[in-house]
Order: sequence, then C-alpha cells, then structure tokens
Amino acid sequence: MIALYLVLVFIGAYLIGNINFARIFSKAFSRRDITEIGSKNPGTMNMLRTHGFTPAILTLIFEAIKSGLPAIATYFLFLHFYPEPGFANLAYFISAIGGVVGHCFPVFYKFKGGKGVACAFGMFLFHPACWWVSLITFVVCFLLFMVIEYPFIISIIFLLTLSIYSTCIFHFAQIYFALAVILVVWFGFALILFMHRGNIKRLIQGKENKVNFREKLFKKKEKHQVAELSTANVEAEKELPVNDEKQTEKQSVDN
Repeated sequence: MIALYLVLVFIGAYLIGNINFARIFSKAFSRRDITEIGSKNPGTMNMLRTHGFTPAILTLIFEAIKSGLPAIATYFLFLHFYPEPGFANLAYFISAIGGVVGHCFPVFYKFKGGKGVACAFGMFLFHPACWWVSLITFVVCFLLFMVIEYPFIISIIFLLTLSIYSTCIFHFAQIYFALAVILVVWFGFALILFMHRGNIKRLIQGKENKVNFREKLFKKKEKHQVAELSTANVEAEKELPVNDEKQTEKQSVDN
C-alpha cells in the first residue's frame, strides 16, 4: 500500500510540475511566448536574458515553490500517518522529483519544458534539514554568477553541492530508506545534467553563450537614470525658448 501512495504522490507532483511560470510571467510582462524568444527555453535563465532581473527572480521563486511546497506538505502528511522518518523523507523527495520531471517533460506542453534547476532548488530549499544550506549555497552561487558568466555551470555547482550534502546527512534506522533517498537525489542531479547536455557540448566547442549578470542586474537602474536625465534635458529645452520670448517681449515694451 505504501508503494501505491508513493506512486500517487509522484503523479500528483508531476502534474503540478506541468505549470510553467516562465510562460506565465513572460505573457504577463511582455505578452510574448517565452518559447519563441531568446534560447526558447521556458526557464529562469531565458527569462533573465529576455526580460531582465525582476521577471527572472519571480520565475525562480515560483518554480521553487512549485516543487517544494507540495513536497513539504507530503512530508508532514506521511510523518503523521507513518511516524518512521524514513517514509516521510522518501515521500518528500519523490514528490519533489516528480515536480522536477513534470517541469522538464510536461505532458500539457507536449513534453517540451524547462531544464529544472529552479524546481530542483525548491526540492532542497523546503526540506527541514536542507533549507539553511540551500540558502547559503544560493548566496555563494549568486556571487559566483558575477564572475562566471555561464549560468549552467553555476547551476551544476549549486545542485552538486546540495546533492553531496544530502547524501551525507541522511542516516535512518533502515539503510534501504537512506539508499532510496540518495538514489532519488542523484537521479535529480543526473536529470539536470541531461537537460544541460546541449550547454555542455557548446561549452566544449567554445560556442556557449554568456550572460552578463551584472549588466542584467543594474540595467534597469541605469535606464531609469538615463530617462531622468533625458526628461531633465527636455524640460530645460522647453524653458529656454519661453524665457527668450519673454525677454524679447520685455525689450519691445521698454523700447
């Protein structure tokens, strides 16, 4: 019976994973289909390339919630009915990986989805034993992104670190629970590598595109500054003829 419950958990999480927030936010911000612009990948990095920092970070947050929130709900549900922690942890990661698979291969979009990094982030972020390490690793990788301009390298470093950490911390009474969780975690990492196979090939060939994260991060601020300067110049130009005209009229009256 427990096996059936785990299968149902995976299927439910898979269907939730079909919701693609890159598509949703791209339509909301620009009324354009994210799969028709940039790299055509419906994910966080393509949102960063095509829409900027704010839409990208919103996509990251909601994609992480998409996989993490159902997983943590499943965790507490199984913990209530099956007090053995091994069941709850296994159910958690099966639910989370279901969301990742649903994002990468969505049945509602003809199995053409994103690369699953943001969802995999949610898989670690919402777990009671992994959340703080996830946040620290995220901050470190965020800073690395300022230097390394290949996003997929940062993603792989990020998920590899969390996968290694997860492998080290799960010690259950029954060894088969630990092995099952570790297999699920590393299956997720292998899936992310598979989804980035094109990036790896292009990097080897020297054709991989870079993303200037600093430019994307500060671009909006610079635009606002330019707009303010332009507005000030326009206003100054408007005032000059008016002042000259008034002075001319005053001189005419004086004469």
